[in-house]
Amino acid sequence: MKIMQLCVGMVATNCYIVYDEKSREAAVIDPGDNAASILSAAEKEKLDIKYVLLTHAHFDHILAAHEVLAATHAQYVVPEGDLWLLKRENMGQFRSLARAYVEDKPDLLANEGTQVTFGGMTATYMNTPGHTPGSSVIRIGDCLFTGDTLFRHECGRCDLEGGDFGQMLRSLRRLHDLEGDYKVLPGHEGISTLSEERAANPYMAQAVGGR
Repeated sequence: MKIMQLCVGMVATNCYIVYDEKSREAAVIDPGDNAASILSAAEKEKLDIKYVLLTHAHFDHILAAHEVLAATHAQYVVPEGDLWLLKRENMGQFRSLARAYVEDKPDLLANEGTQVTFGGMTATYMNTPGHTPGSSVIRIGDCLFTGDTLFRHECGRCDLEGGDFGQMLRSLRRLHDLEGDYKVLPGHEGISTLSEERAANPYMAQAVGGR
């Protein structure tokens, strides 16, 4: 498994392209903006993009989805709990920042345990609400693509519509309790590991401190 990380859009969202070196099959996770950059990176590596996977459907994770889908004919996988957020009218205060946004109908609505396979790899959805109702962590091999659930030493904000800090703490506790270690690839800022977050993330400490 190879991973390309691109920083896209006005709030520096991490878009990931995960691919198999032999088959060149790939998935794009959270195409937040700058579709030309995403497609150029995939073309340079001669990748066959099979899926566009969302960790959640806030505007800064979906603005390039339409162009990427149109260019690649990939399957669009969206957490079912965030289906409502695909509509421009539900972007709230961020609607004005999404003037060129085009809504696409998902090919697959993801829930807990939903899996898709490409290039011999399996992407498994874990429902981790708190930032949004449908917020999910996508597990591929030894990597957790955590969206806006878990950041390095932080967690996602819970004050937007659909956010719930109590749910966030339960989601962080669930991640804490996973067996072994994983690389953590969040929706913003730098990468981490699950062992580092267990040791240094104050929100994760809060999540497990009460039991």
